[in-house]
Amino acid sequence: MSQQELTEYEERRRADHIEICRATATSLCIRNRLCNLRECRRKRVCSGPMVASPHQAWTVRAQQEVGLSGKACADLPLCIAHKSRETFAIYMTVMGTYRKLWLDDPMTDLMPTAVMSVAMRRLSPKRS
Repeated sequence: MSQQELTEYEERRRADHIEICRATATSLCIRNRLCNLRECRRKRVCSGPMVASPHQAWTVRAQQEVGLSGKACADLPLCIAHKSRETFAIYMTVMGTYRKLWLDDPMTDLMPTAVMSVAMRRLSPKRS
C-alpha cells in the first residue's frame, strides 16, 4: 500500500469519525446541556471545534501500532474532549450506538437521527 492510499484511507476514516462524534455530541451533549458553546446550543447541532483529547490516547496508539498516523481519531468535539472519565464513558456508549447504526448502513446520514433525538426531548409527554 503506497503512502497516498494510506492518506486517503485516513482522510475517509477521519471524516467518518467526525460524523459519528458530532452526531453523538448532538444527541448527548446538547440534549443534556453538557455543551457550553453558544453556537451549538443555538443551532441545536454540534458545530464546535474538534480538538485533541487525552481520552483518545489509546485509540491513537492502536492506530499507530498498525502503521497509521493516529490522526484519524485523535479529535473529539470541544464539549466532550476534557470532561471526566465517567462522562466520557457515557459518551462512548452512545457513540457505540451511532457507530452500529452507521455500520448497518454506511450511506445513512446520522445527523437527522441525532437532531430528532434532541427534538424529542423538547416535546412534553401527552397528558390524557
